[in-house]
Amino acid sequence: MATAPRHDAKGAEPWDARVLARVRHLHLRARTLTAELLTGEHRSRRVGQAVEFADYQEYLPGMDLRGLDWRVWGRTDKLVVKRFETETELPCTIVLDLSGDLATAGTTEAGGLPDLERSKAGYAITLAATLAYYLHLHGEPVGLELIAGSDARFASLPPRGGRNHVQLLFLALASARPGGVAGLLPALGRVGARTRRRSWVGIITDGMEEPSTWLPALGAFARRSTDLRLFHVFDRREWKLAYDQPSMFYSPEGGEELAVDPVGAASAFAEVVREYVDEVRGGVIRFGGRWIPVPTDLPMEQVLRSAILDLPLELDLFGAELPARKLP
Repeated sequence: MATAPRHDAKGAEPWDARVLARVRHLHLRARTLTAELLTGEHRSRRVGQAVEFADYQEYLPGMDLRGLDWRVWGRTDKLVVKRFETETELPCTIVLDLSGDLATAGTTEAGGLPDLERSKAGYAITLAATLAYYLHLHGEPVGLELIAGSDARFASLPPRGGRNHVQLLFLALASARPGGVAGLLPALGRVGARTRRRSWVGIITDGMEEPSTWLPALGAFARRSTDLRLFHVFDRREWKLAYDQPSMFYSPEGGEELAVDPVGAASAFAEVVREYVDEVRGGVIRFGGRWIPVPTDLPMEQVLRSAILDLPLELDLFGAELPARKLP
């Protein structure tokens, strides 16, 4: 729906200095955002009081201090947390759409890597990294599935725990750049077929495909009783056609360029966007998921708090010119 920068630069090597610097940046950003969420409770499927000791887990910042074994600390000077048989892990998978349309509405760094602070793709990548870090802190195994995109060191990582695994997640996110066609239906179908029952799945996408072509793929998650969250990332300019002059628009994922007069088309475009949003939101809810709108000008802390603590977001999706809708 919006213009996207064209470039011929090659992607960065996965181990070069730029990527490693981005890994550090993502890690720091994720830690900072996570620290602001720790006043809330992580709603996992663990219930009741533990009844039988199983083993120890290394203490990580943000974990509940009540689980520390002070006797072990006194003997070994190591901080560990007790784990019990009744504590079952909740497999978590983050699905990140990095197709070409994510390259719109933002800037890029050298090598075509998306700017982590000033681009739609960068916002989505940072959101994925922060969710992964937060879930890791709470002892959940976390996996990553990248849809489309290019140059990522890893495109698929199964849910696992451990600090080294999280570093692999950060490396995959830091080295990826948007490109190609998402093909959401087959991509989500593959992920759904591999998802374990009663898992947590967070899908981060701009949904720039006809909703009727990919929403049915969410049925695979519903059949597995998945706790599903769909983070719908968008730039408000894409949904408002906020341009003053007639312009040429194209999709980086293919199709012909289209000449549009934004002023003359504003009313009809607004109605199309409303119908599109209602269809996506309704489809996600129909399959038992939660639809979370993520405008890139919204502080990420608000998005994370809403997603993790199940707090409602009240947003004016379409700007002051159009009536606001309160979202569930």
